[in-house]
Amino acid sequence: MKYSFEALGIFDPANNELLLLPNANHYRIWMLSLVPSWRFGRWWAALILLLAGGAVYGVAGWMVAGNPAYAGQIPWSIPLFFVCSVAYIVPMFHYITTRMHKSLNLLEPYLASPGRLGELHDAMEKRPLGWVLRTALVAIGLWLVQSRLLTGSWESMWLQITSGYVPLVFVLGPLFVWLTMTAAMSALVQNALTIRRLVPELATDIFEPNSYMPIGAMAVTSTSVALGGMALMSVMWLGGPIDWWTTLPALIIFTPLVVLLLLLPVLPMHRKLRALRSEAMDEAQHALRLARTSSDPDENSVAHQAAAMSMRREVAELNSWPFDVGTVARFFSYAIIVPLTWAGAALIEMVVNALLE
Repeated sequence: MKYSFEALGIFDPANNELLLLPNANHYRIWMLSLVPSWRFGRWWAALILLLAGGAVYGVAGWMVAGNPAYAGQIPWSIPLFFVCSVAYIVPMFHYITTRMHKSLNLLEPYLASPGRLGELHDAMEKRPLGWVLRTALVAIGLWLVQSRLLTGSWESMWLQITSGYVPLVFVLGPLFVWLTMTAAMSALVQNALTIRRLVPELATDIFEPNSYMPIGAMAVTSTSVALGGMALMSVMWLGGPIDWWTTLPALIIFTPLVVLLLLLPVLPMHRKLRALRSEAMDEAQHALRLARTSSDPDENSVAHQAAAMSMRREVAELNSWPFDVGTVARFFSYAIIVPLTWAGAALIEMVVNALLE
């Protein structure tokens, strides 16, 4: 197996180990290349993807207009969800990667070596060719399972793919969603593992928030792709009742992934901060005992005891989680969007049905 890894550039035969960081045979993640480098590039990418997807499904809608065979068969909301999902995931993944780069820059003073920062930046956005192939195969597998559940049989699925342009685009639509979402989530999980391995290397100072808060910020930001994707599922419900197999697989997969993305880098930093706080508390307690029991009048002064007690209070109030108020608020704002959009979609559907009746 190591020889195939070597061919892909992720095995170092000299040191007999798998490479955890990119080398010359690693390439920029393809979704990042879809976002132009000019001003407002992410907005332009979203607009172009919306227009391209809209054109594909617009042609399909034009082809079946007035055809009674398709009347009521395909709700308009399903292709809208496909287009919006891809147009959201690509620029959002680019945004998350950019935010991670900024957070890594804040950690630079606490890294073991100056050259480590460049390696970490590469690790955030470069992958070997084997990774691209693996994520594509996983996405295709998930798409096949979902399509099989929706069509009822492999024969029905194959018939839809081969029976013309309109059935083809509606069967292949979920594939592009799975390809982008699977690649984004796989990359984010690997980035979370990279950050997790970074935690022991950091010269963390519990009294200096910049030495550990960026870890929590990166973890929270990385959840926005999955949470946003789950919120977008409500778009499908606007067109009427749909099969649960349209949404259930994604919910089953991405809900635990959100938890994983959040906890992978945060838990080791929490354990590290808790240990550092325990050490600082022991030092504060020791200083207070010395101030109270010392025979030296200067060391046994009220000022020394007050300073030691103040230090103990400060240590007791230290946070052992790498989250500040802004980071926590941002996570809950991401998370609350999901039930709000679902409730909003259900309300809109009820109102529309009441008006039509």
